[in-house]
Amino acid sequence: MPNRRDELPFGWYFRNGDNYLLSSPQGQALNSLSSNYKKDHRITIKTINGLQYINVPTAFAPDGRGFFIRAVDGTTRQVGHVEDDAIRDIYGHFDAGVVDHHDVYARGAFRGSTAIYPENGASPPQKNWAAWGYDFRASNVVPTANENRVLNIGATPAIYLGV
Repeated sequence: MPNRRDELPFGWYFRNGDNYLLSSPQGQALNSLSSNYKKDHRITIKTINGLQYINVPTAFAPDGRGFFIRAVDGTTRQVGHVEDDAIRDIYGHFDAGVVDHHDVYARGAFRGSTAIYPENGASPPQKNWAAWGYDFRASNVVPTANENRVLNIGATPAIYLGV
């Protein structure tokens, strides 16, 4: 929904897994949904303190991250099937032993750069010539951020119960 959580229209409920008494109007509406819908969206009846409750579906993973809705084909992937995080494959290559024009021989996620000499490094301990290294940056080939995410716009996950 394009509305904020606290501004949902009448009959709409935030999809956060909240429990409602099975005998309440919300509980009756949830329980009247098809068995497939309840199974696909993990809507279950449970007993809490001797009373029966039923939950609205949740749009959130156990760690609090919101699920993105993605179309299914109905055969190999069904409604309610959760796919875990993944990132695009990142490719990079550089030719070993290249000194002159090293930046020409780096492709994909690699870029040529100057090498970092450690103090008292391996033989010979002092070098009087330039050396080159390679930097790996995923941002050379794919969009990056401080998290994995898909193109998105904020919205309130909601379910219409009509009560």
